Amino acid sequence: MLKFIGNTLDRVLFAINMVVAMQLPGFIQQYGQRLAGHLDEAKYQLANYQYIADQHYQGDIQLLVKRYQTNSDPGINAAGDLVFELIERISLLTAQVEHLFNRNFFSKIYYFIIEIDLAVAQATLRDYQLSIPLDKASLLIGFVFAVVVSLVSAFSFKLIQRST
Repeated sequence: MLKFIGNTLDRVLFAINMVVAMQLPGFIQQYGQRLAGHLDEAKYQLANYQYIADQHYQGDIQLLVKRYQTNSDPGINAAGDLVFELIERISLLTAQVEHLFNRNFFSKIYYFIIEIDLAVAQATLRDYQLSIPLDKASLLIGFVFAVVVSLVSAFSFKLIQRST
């Protein structure tokens, strides 16, 4: 009877681990969509400054930023810093979106882990709806994760049995 309970518990944990791991591809997709939304908004904001640069600085936004930053008025100076940070953010978001949408699945996971923006990830998690995705990537990730967790727990259980 104890063996039956142990086997059943093992299967239930395997299923739970598989379903949890299957969420990763969908979460990465939603995270990438949220990043793309941030990128679009940043580009929209920069377009207003680009318009000013087109009108007064022959389209050179870097010259506009330099003029703002060297202005003696602290408000205009701070605006220059904001435009510079906006340009940098667009560059960062563009690279992140590129990695999440134009790479193979394992590269997406790698870049998601390495380049994660915690604020965007938390916002994505807040809105994330659990589902049972049936695509190849989700099934593969779920199965591999569940097998690894099962092997680790079985190995740990055997080590504990040997030490007692």
